[in-house]
Amino acid sequence: MRRRLVAAFSFLLTLSATPARAQSSAAEFERAIAGALDSVYMLGVARRGGGGPEVFQLVGTGWVIAEGKLATNAHVAESLLETSMEGRLVAKRSWSDRDELALSASSIRIHPAYGPWNARLKRVVVRNENDPNAARSMSFIPIADVAIVEVEAGETAAPLTLADPAQVEPVLSEAVVYLGFPHENISGFPTLHAVPGHVTAKTDFFFQRAPWRDSYLIHYCGPVVGGASGSPMLNRAGQVIGLISAAENNLSINGERTSFGFAYGQRADLALELLRDDFESVQSQRNSTWSQRLSNLLIPPDELLEQLALQQAATDGVMQLASANTVTRKQVTVKQSESAKLQVTLEPGLRYGFLAAAHDGSDVDAQLLVRESGESVAVDVQVDYFPCLWVGPVDQRVAVTFEIVASERLLGDTLCSVHVYKYEPQQVAPPAESSALFFEHAYEHPAAGGAITSWRFQAQAGANLMFSGESAEQLDIDLVLLADGAIVASDETPDSVPMVMYTTESDCTLELRLRVPDGAAQGASVQLKGLVLSGPAPTRIAGVRGRDELFGMLDSLLNEVWKNAGVEGQTVAQDIAAVDGTLEVVFDVPADTVPVFVALAPDGEDLDLELIVDGQVIARVDEDGAPALAALEPAASARKVTMRLIEHVENARLTGVPYRFSTVRPN
Repeated sequence: MRRRLVAAFSFLLTLSATPARAQSSAAEFERAIAGALDSVYMLGVARRGGGGPEVFQLVGTGWVIAEGKLATNAHVAESLLETSMEGRLVAKRSWSDRDELALSASSIRIHPAYGPWNARLKRVVVRNENDPNAARSMSFIPIADVAIVEVEAGETAAPLTLADPAQVEPVLSEAVVYLGFPHENISGFPTLHAVPGHVTAKTDFFFQRAPWRDSYLIHYCGPVVGGASGSPMLNRAGQVIGLISAAENNLSINGERTSFGFAYGQRADLALELLRDDFESVQSQRNSTWSQRLSNLLIPPDELLEQLALQQAATDGVMQLASANTVTRKQVTVKQSESAKLQVTLEPGLRYGFLAAAHDGSDVDAQLLVRESGESVAVDVQVDYFPCLWVGPVDQRVAVTFEIVASERLLGDTLCSVHVYKYEPQQVAPPAESSALFFEHAYEHPAAGGAITSWRFQAQAGANLMFSGESAEQLDIDLVLLADGAIVASDETPDSVPMVMYTTESDCTLELRLRVPDGAAQGASVQLKGLVLSGPAPTRIAGVRGRDELFGMLDSLLNEVWKNAGVEGQTVAQDIAAVDGTLEVVFDVPADTVPVFVALAPDGEDLDLELIVDGQVIARVDEDGAPALAALEPAASARKVTMRLIEHVENARLTGVPYRFSTVRPN
């Protein structure tokens, strides 16, 4: 059945050309859109909770790539897998559609490059174009973000036609349209939209110009928000040239994303590969080419190791490293199940540095062992490709083994540069493992559901920093770093090991934010670390109150209220949330009770509080320095009360703000 083409026609009206050409293009796109509408579905989970009706949660967009098979993004497929235990995975053409398709979670096939390659792109260190002696991290769009899911029950519409990259190459500024279900920050129920745009660039996954055969990343100009992930991108011939996978976003006032207008698509034939039985071998043949392209971006490993060695030597009072300070410089090969080893004898009175760097960006770890006893002297298991160990001076000669091992699934045998240095320190500094690690925290999630938590640091200019996190439960966690309130680095791609890097240009206050997804269970743990690669180490800003302390302060405030009133109250709701401009929480207040609302900010920031009933503000606390606490008179019937918290500082974001809602039934 044909659907309404309102969005499609609005797109056609935007085409600019001569009248005859515009009419021709409009007719082509009208046919392309009309022929594809019924083959595009919203993907999600239908779950039933608390004995109520079944509720559908949209995850992303999928489309028919072959009979009984839908193509989408890998990150959409991951979300489907995460929620598959909570309900039924289904595909629908509209929110109210009862003729749904049942999807098979066990059939989901994610592109083999998605996991290992995106792990590597977390650790890319390139030269800072503003300072040739400094390094910086680089953000990338997830590689091979495509997946296939099979239909378990129900009949799909006809498969869409994919463009053959050997025959069809989009040109820059070419008009295209994607069909999908963007719904984030959009009114009403999710609706199938035909969204116009233009191709703005074609690059490889490393943002380098390349021949079309290697340009798997399509840059797109057009609005993209949550729900559009996986949407097919069509040319005027109705051929799928790509899948919408990511967009450049910032945060709106409510913490939700708003598109900048630039987006990215994965070339469609990457999804087509997943229909082949030998899809893993297809990617294996590509890995060496991609490894070389990534290597070309990295600071050359020998240069990187020299910089790291000079930085550490300078802290020991040694400002230059001559040839006499070099024990060895060589290349070794690390295999998946076989470490590379180097034997060295440490001489008394000297400090030694053992450094390695994987040429392809693979995560490798290192340890130093006493050869005779096997005792571990030092270890570096940071999530990076350049482990560094510094030991000594020692009191007597000792033979050691420097061992390098892969800590992730390698794409193939990995070549590593190895440098070993020695010198007599002018001043003995602590080992690099302790001096470089300025922040380490074991975060435990306080309650089920999502949350944002933050830590603050005072940093000096010229500090080259790296923050990393690792979720023990493999949750999709994100890290965002702010300097004086502005976002300067973020890692929000789907994975459990985010990392951000930043070089401070001036003295500033840094804030590290950890975002834990909605599906997190209470007690989920995240290991956080902060490393200073060069320059002065930041200091943790004291005074950020912990969760238990804040809740204790809230209890004290409430107890004082009940004491003054001569009654006993009961806390019936509490939570920790983030305030980004404003935060609104709705409470069900029973009849004949006095509701009391109170909130505190972790750093003592000024919070204002409003209570709203039936759309009207009936209580407000907005005095500077006054606690955000307000109460209402009892009502004869139950009612809904909205508590609105307002951050007084413009453009600030408070994280981990606890609030409590307490009631008492008066005599």
